[in-house]
Amino acid sequence: MKRYLNFALCSLLFYFSPLYSYATELPVIYMSLESTLHFRSPEPISYVDLPKSKLRGDLPLKNLLRIRLQESFSATNITAGSSIGVITITGEQFFAQYRIVLVEQGLMKADDEVEILPIHMLPLIPSQPSLSTPQMHAKSVALISLREKKPMALSKQRGIGIKLNQIRCAGDLIFLDLSFSNDSELGYEIEELKFSIVDKKINKATNAQQFDLKPKFSLSNLQTFIHQARNIYVLPKASFSPAKRLRITLAERQPSSRTVVLELSYGELLRADGF
Repeated sequence: MKRYLNFALCSLLFYFSPLYSYATELPVIYMSLESTLHFRSPEPISYVDLPKSKLRGDLPLKNLLRIRLQESFSATNITAGSSIGVITITGEQFFAQYRIVLVEQGLMKADDEVEILPIHMLPLIPSQPSLSTPQMHAKSVALISLREKKPMALSKQRGIGIKLNQIRCAGDLIFLDLSFSNDSELGYEIEELKFSIVDKKINKATNAQQFDLKPKFSLSNLQTFIHQARNIYVLPKASFSPAKRLRITLAERQPSSRTVVLELSYGELLRADGF
């Protein structure tokens, strides 16, 4: 009965998740007999389920889970490459599962730190339907019709500039009002405008992780501009730790290849006013 209820709960979560296609296969995490594994969560961890005969864990911090192999389990004859089991981590709004696999020390590097990323999260409560394309278009038009004020952030490199005019939230979407400038007489042909989530500080002892966000909508298909341009980009909301930044990278086509980067605190996006 318990197995049936667990299966029904997981099926329900998968059905309602917009990330269903990414979550059908559990991500694999590697441990060695001697390793300690830490999971970093973007929000407080409220529940953890471990294969108790094999793993033990604790929460040294509200958003940090530490697990080790049980001493009795590690003393037995274990084959490298075998599955130790599945762990379940639940936050305030998400549910994530990982498969733990044993590796032999020295032959393959074991993981020591894992950040729980949105691609691995399933919502505990089914999300409300997102805005339709006509609704995103209407809100983008309303936003770009507002007069430009003092920029919230700006960056300029080699005469090319990016300026963040304003941020707005609607449901599960973030609207970015961006302006671009070109001080030269040479037109700027865009090769790529990339939105990425990156670590604020990169510690040599930890693995830096980068997560790309693909816009769900843009008001215009901006490909080139001479002096000035302005556009609205709509990004999906996602849960990240406070130690993250949103990096916006504007890259020009060859041969000039002028590139400019603007970084924002991800917390600023989540605190944006709704409209």
